[in-house]
Amino acid sequence: MLYEYGIVSTVGVKGLTKTVLETLDETSLLPECLRSTVNQLWITYLNLKAELALLTKTKNGLVRQLQPCKALMDLEGVAEVCACMLYSSIGDGKQFKNGREASAFVGLTPKQHSSGGKVFMTGIDRTGGIKELRAALYQGALSYICRLPDKPKTAKQVWLIKLVERAGIKRTCIALANKTVRTAWAMLRYENKYEQQLLAI
Repeated sequence: MLYEYGIVSTVGVKGLTKTVLETLDETSLLPECLRSTVNQLWITYLNLKAELALLTKTKNGLVRQLQPCKALMDLEGVAEVCACMLYSSIGDGKQFKNGREASAFVGLTPKQHSSGGKVFMTGIDRTGGIKELRAALYQGALSYICRLPDKPKTAKQVWLIKLVERAGIKRTCIALANKTVRTAWAMLRYENKYEQQLLAI
């Protein structure tokens, strides 16, 4: 509606909020009838945003009460969202023979193509697996990798720092997500706790 009057906003909630508030100001050139409609839509948006925040808070509280999800949150880059999705996707892990099968189910293992007796690895299949879980794991891994300390304290941090230097951030995020799924499968299958391997001081 606002585009028709030459009113555009920058990408993001901050830009949208600034544009709408300026539009709702009485000094704007927007007709009064349209301004009231925009105001009602804005109120609806704010109410939905508040309801979503409340539902998310309630869901996260329920996730923290589940012991398997609580244990999974000890993994690097895993919070309530990833823990819930991992638990709902893997379950007790008995349907998978090993962690690689669980990772392949999510879609974090390279595709294989055989021709003439030779096996070629074609990279991650972005159309297969569980896209939502894969995206959440990638974002969690990216958040963790971007906050790696200068002086690593665990063996995994050393591995991640070296991998970033060798392969870049994106491939490191995929590698961490892959390892996270495999570790999560072992934790759910054998009811183990995740223990970080600390470096000797």
